[in-house]
Amino acid sequence: MLLKLYRNFSQNLKLRHKLIYAYTLLIIVPIIIVGELSYSQSESFLINEAVRSLESELIQVTDDINYKLDLCRKESELLLFDRQFNKILHTDYTNDIKKLNEAYIDIIMPKFENLRTMQTDIKVYTANNSLVFGNKNILSIDEIKNNPLYESIFAEKRHIAWLPVTDLAKSTSSNYTFYRVRNVDGSENTRSADNISYEKVLTLSRAVYDNSDSLQAVIDVYLPVSTIDSVLNNINLPDEGSWAYYGSDGGIITALDSINPDEEQVADILLSGNEFGTIYSENKILVYRKTSLNSGTVILSYPMSYISSRVKVIRNITRWTAAVSIVIVILMSYFLSSLITRRLGRLMSKITRIHDTGEADATLIIPGNDEIAKIDKMFNIMMSRVNYLKEQHLKSEVSKRVMEMEILQAQINPHFLYNSLSSIKWALNNPKIEYVDSVIDSLVRFYRLGLSKGREFISVKEELEIVREYVNIQKFTYDAVFELIYDVNEEVYDYYCIKLILQPFVENAILHGINQNKKDSYLKIGAYPERGKIDFVIEDNGKGFDTAILSTQEDLGDRAAYKGFGIKNAVRRIKLTYKEQCDVCIQSSPGAGTKVIIEIPALTYQEINQLFRQTP
Repeated sequence: MLLKLYRNFSQNLKLRHKLIYAYTLLIIVPIIIVGELSYSQSESFLINEAVRSLESELIQVTDDINYKLDLCRKESELLLFDRQFNKILHTDYTNDIKKLNEAYIDIIMPKFENLRTMQTDIKVYTANNSLVFGNKNILSIDEIKNNPLYESIFAEKRHIAWLPVTDLAKSTSSNYTFYRVRNVDGSENTRSADNISYEKVLTLSRAVYDNSDSLQAVIDVYLPVSTIDSVLNNINLPDEGSWAYYGSDGGIITALDSINPDEEQVADILLSGNEFGTIYSENKILVYRKTSLNSGTVILSYPMSYISSRVKVIRNITRWTAAVSIVIVILMSYFLSSLITRRLGRLMSKITRIHDTGEADATLIIPGNDEIAKIDKMFNIMMSRVNYLKEQHLKSEVSKRVMEMEILQAQINPHFLYNSLSSIKWALNNPKIEYVDSVIDSLVRFYRLGLSKGREFISVKEELEIVREYVNIQKFTYDAVFELIYDVNEEVYDYYCIKLILQPFVENAILHGINQNKKDSYLKIGAYPERGKIDFVIEDNGKGFDTAILSTQEDLGDRAAYKGFGIKNAVRRIKLTYKEQCDVCIQSSPGAGTKVIIEIPALTYQEINQLFRQTP
């Protein structure tokens, strides 16, 4: 009894009422969604705010680093483009110590004093050994020639390079701080007054060449890594956050003594070639930006755990509420959902069957008086109408095809008859009038075969006989001396094709292709079976033409013969009949003759008869 009431209820209840009841029962779902979205958006908001803050700080930091790197570049340029200093570099003071002293006192020492106000220290390694005078800032280039750090300068001949971070011995005198060339150890002779320490430095190395492109000197500007650390330490990061600064070679210039990013992620960032970006992973957020002057990359690592801890309470409350609500919704919506989906499923089964087979199951009728049942009834009426229209369209297409074939055939026959009668008329006034009878006989045989009792198709043998009769007429008419070559495989005789597909191409070859003044002119007509196809070939060694004209709209006279009336109709008839199973290819070039290849399917009498009964 209850089942019967349930069935009647489901069949007669209007869809609108079903939706109302369903939405009423499912009202809890929006609450769950809102709660989950609130949680997810809170987390998303915190993440976006963290990323925006990191990106803003990273821009400031990289700009500060670029500024310091740019100071190194400017300091090197002060020497590189200084005419007085360059003149000294290229002057040999071996035999003139006095001038060397003057150069040091008047130019070299003042310049280095000024440069020290910009950076800690600068050194010049020169190939001019006469300048090496015990000064801490000008040294022999031999000091660095075999140093692998300078390979890009000496081997690759780069004009400017940022060397990997190295430890240099630092000596602080009463006036200024300078770096020694090598690390100082106990074996070296050092002044007891010097305070020796070691410091990591980033070196800008710049090559100076003379007019003959020969390396004259190398200018090194030292940037203490501690100055970069002071900039990076200003970044506001959580306890588990970290930063690292990588050079263009992938080596670490400096890093926070904390958890660093994974090596695989760092490799992906350094190889990506992007100037800046953000990478999200399960445990951390990586924000990176390059320092353009040395192609270095600053990477900031922000722990996701810091954000997760702030939204943990919201997440737990939201998920517990969602879990309880989902259980309630599943239990309460299970029965009502079947009221909608079961009968709609039957309608979908009918639509699917029509989609798969093209036929509807007339026995599958949805009972009831609700909207679904009414849709099914209207659908059945619509399908009946579609089937009727489809049948009418099919009949229309058949009639259209027959009429179009008749029109095309009517266009071709008068075209050829006009040319033939004109040729016979010309022959009547010719001394060879006694051969007119044979020409007329050929014309009669041509039309007898062409008419073929009203059939649209004939055997391939008959088609080749039509061409033979046509060639006989034309050779007589134009008193042509070209050689006619037949190369036909007799296997094609038993196949059938539409009639008069070769004659327009042969006509163009005789009238426009063959050179009548050329003694060795020939016209070759071939037919060959080819893997379920028949290839017809009409070939001559006449004038030829540029096949590019086939794709133009210009009227080019005789050169456009293959764009003419007869050819167009012949190609249209072939493609209309055989569709994608055929092909017409015209190959030619000026002075090299023309070759036409017509490919059609090899069809027996029964097969081509069936083809003409089918719809397009």
